[in-house]
Amino acid sequence: MCLIVLAWQVDPSCPLILAANRDEFHERPTEAAHWWPAPAGLFAGRDLRSGGTWCGADTRGRVAAVTNVREPDMPTAARSRGALVADYFATDTDARRWAEHAGKVGAEYGPFNLLVADRRRLCFVSNRDSAGVRELAPGVIAVSNGHWGERWPKTERAEQRMARCVAEGARDAEPLFELLADTDPAPDTELPETGIPRAHERFLSPPFIVGAHYGTRASSVIRRHADGMIDFHERGFAHAGQPVHRIHQSWFAGST
Repeated sequence: MCLIVLAWQVDPSCPLILAANRDEFHERPTEAAHWWPAPAGLFAGRDLRSGGTWCGADTRGRVAAVTNVREPDMPTAARSRGALVADYFATDTDARRWAEHAGKVGAEYGPFNLLVADRRRLCFVSNRDSAGVRELAPGVIAVSNGHWGERWPKTERAEQRMARCVAEGARDAEPLFELLADTDPAPDTELPETGIPRAHERFLSPPFIVGAHYGTRASSVIRRHADGMIDFHERGFAHAGQPVHRIHQSWFAGST
């Protein structure tokens, strides 16, 4: 997952709105979003190589998503970042406690940014952030592959468009998918410097990445309504951004 944008407790009718893109090599085997047999109650896609997931929601109303933090030439870690999402739903813990746990065991994983939410809290934690767990206030927040507080063109663009969607009272997922489908690269003067060649930085700069070997594999929209209803939409993509599936699942997780 390389872009996550949330509106947290901004719209009273829909306290959590998440839109996210997962960027990955096209050769990496993946299963589309579905109900997992274990942990029970989890709806998410699955990385078939390592067994974890990039984002998901469960029948208790919890939501989680992860990105990597871009560090060129970083050696492969012992454990997959996707386990930080999947394992959250295998516990009975709340968002704060799971974020604290993720912070304590963070050295076992590659560089990550993790967002976890329950019905009361939205927390951010990263093994590249010395501040520990951040319990986020209501607002619009976007996270990509940078460190906390770094402003990238894709996160700035995503936050602005999410705020516009909320202000305009968007009542379906389509405007959020339009936000995620943006393929315009950032101007060279606005590109971050993360230690990779400039051309590669430019290629990775749009919210939606199109490439023959690497690109956006899935776009996800998750909305948790005030009455506890959860809508989960996923769209999958192959080489050059061709759509390969559309999935929509709704369920009732109880009132907030």
